[in-house]
Amino acid sequence: MNEPALAQAPAPERNGRKLGAKGQRTRQQLIEATVELLKTHGLRDVSVVDVARAANTSPATFYVYFKGVPEAVLAALENSSQTSPELEALMARDWLAPGGAEAAAAFVEEYTALWNNNRTIFVVRNLAADEGDDRFYEARMTQALPIMNAISHQIERAQTAGRIPASLSPRACAGTILMMLERLSAIGPMSREEDRVGYASLKAAAAHSLAMMLGVRD
Repeated sequence: MNEPALAQAPAPERNGRKLGAKGQRTRQQLIEATVELLKTHGLRDVSVVDVARAANTSPATFYVYFKGVPEAVLAALENSSQTSPELEALMARDWLAPGGAEAAAAFVEEYTALWNNNRTIFVVRNLAADEGDDRFYEARMTQALPIMNAISHQIERAQTAGRIPASLSPRACAGTILMMLERLSAIGPMSREEDRVGYASLKAAAAHSLAMMLGVRD
């Protein structure tokens, strides 16, 4: 998958000074080199020397911008997103109206495509969070929050309409949906249709689960 452009927003050096255009370019090159190396190496296997060499600069220059490789990844994450205008528009629709099943399928397609466009850093983020790194856990929660809030709101509407049990926690339901979609995005492309659990089949099942949780009755 192609990774998106990262870390385009202005950023200070580690000493707090505002970066000029040259400094911004160097910082961007270091971030992109880090992400590229992480496509084939684990976070713990990538060193500052590796990143500096890949970016055609020196370790000393790297340390001007980042404390270490994890900080370069966190900088990349600051400018990635787990939502999009398309996802937000889909989730904002009236899920109690006809057409919900098709909208759920479209949502799953859009979400998995977005996630896989950021696949390298999202996989690294999730692994680091699962290993107990609070910085990556916070990044994961922060990036999930906008779409989680949108899903929670729609679940509340479905509960008010009597479409799903009022005893369920909307927040917990939204979190469960996102966990499902994250896992689908991560392992789905490696699945095989001949095992009857191919990517298309998994996405169809996920769309059905999403539709049911949102009270769709198509």
